[in-house]
Amino acid sequence: MKLLKNSVLSIFVISFLFNQTVFAVPVFQVYIEDAVADTIGLDEDTWFTTGSPFNLIVAGAYGSKTKSLTDVTLALSVPQDETGSISITGGDGVTLLAKKYIAGDGHHNPDSYADIDLLTNEAGNLQGYDGYTDKSFLPDSAHFNSHYPFKADVSDFLLYGIGDFDNISYAVSNYSTDEAISYNIANGQEKTYAVSISGFTSVHFDVYGYEQTGKCKGTWKINPGSHDATYLVPEPATCFLLVLGSVVFLRKRR
Repeated sequence: MKLLKNSVLSIFVISFLFNQTVFAVPVFQVYIEDAVADTIGLDEDTWFTTGSPFNLIVAGAYGSKTKSLTDVTLALSVPQDETGSISITGGDGVTLLAKKYIAGDGHHNPDSYADIDLLTNEAGNLQGYDGYTDKSFLPDSAHFNSHYPFKADVSDFLLYGIGDFDNISYAVSNYSTDEAISYNIANGQEKTYAVSISGFTSVHFDVYGYEQTGKCKGTWKINPGSHDATYLVPEPATCFLLVLGSVVFLRKRR
């Protein structure tokens, strides 16, 4: 009987610890394959890469109360007054948002009409127009953390709709910059995109979406600051920091 109790207790403890690990995975994450976790300038605890093209992984995790993840949107922050070109393909489709549309809770995503003049293949950008000057670019019911450079006075923004995310068993990893990556520990879906960038000196990636937790209950969620990613144009100082960060990160993982 004592052995049985101990076995039951052990199973309970293992199950509890496993569930705690699963629940520690945030609803949304972005990660660049083979990137380095580092802090460069004011961009803290981020996955960095200096190489283009690269593979971008976007993850959506289902918690115990999650019913659906919809209106998932990639939010790209680029330095103000810069223009360039960006190609994003893969997943199950990518749509550059050029106008607002009704989202999961009846609100608009984005709140104001989108402007894609930041891209060189769009007409009218020769003067270097700011794509979102004096405009709100988030869903009008959202209250997100404003981490650097995800700030209206620092960056201009490009928004890409990437659809809904399914609930697949153990399909989501935890791409935290604070610890070693934990693979396939949460339910949800990961989508991989091929990204190519030119012209911009940096592009910061965040992802947000609508998490429905009940029949008439839900909220907009965005990735934590420790689960975002940035592309930087290679510079000697930046390359040195990334190499140093890679060595430290590998040691930490070991």
